[in-house]
Amino acid sequence: MLTLYDSRLSLNCYKVRLLLSMLQVPCARQPVDLRKGEHRSPQMLGKNPFGQVPALDIGPMVLRDSSAILVWLARRHGGERWMPVDADDEAVVNGWLHATAFELRLGPYEARLKKHFPSLCVAGDAVATNTARALALFESRLAGREWLALDHPTVADIAAFPSLAHCGDGDVDLSGHQAIQAWLQRVRGLPGFVELVD
Repeated sequence: MLTLYDSRLSLNCYKVRLLLSMLQVPCARQPVDLRKGEHRSPQMLGKNPFGQVPALDIGPMVLRDSSAILVWLARRHGGERWMPVDADDEAVVNGWLHATAFELRLGPYEARLKKHFPSLCVAGDAVATNTARALALFESRLAGREWLALDHPTVADIAAFPSLAHCGDGDVDLSGHQAIQAWLQRVRGLPGFVELVD
């Protein structure tokens, strides 16, 4: 069985739990307390030398980085709809995965860290500017379309959902972003959807 090294409130861990649930993949969860520094313990550094969660133990190896884990899960358990093999479609999905890891990470994700986990915040002074830019990009992309990358849900939607769904945790207001709000509701309606805290 797979084992997810997991922190309950981590948005990066949440995106992995979300896809696991949607794909109905059994997985044990091993809690890692970030506040106690358990992610830097010798045991965790043996699993992931970057000292980060999530980490997914798949038996012969341990996967790190939430985007890499999402792609692996989609390829192994989800079929081409979640992560296409067509080179053009794959490039589009990967582009939005990277936007999630950069624009959303430095924007709304960072706003949440600044408020609740300031020691983990890396660009606190630029949060407002980065957030406004990220929200404008994602709002523009979602205007007139249902899903972020393709015409159906992909790992890009799963990767982006936690940061955008939890904007309020960082006092980021989505009231002027109707396309994002409508997309959030569509993701919540997908089979197997689970909330951050279950």
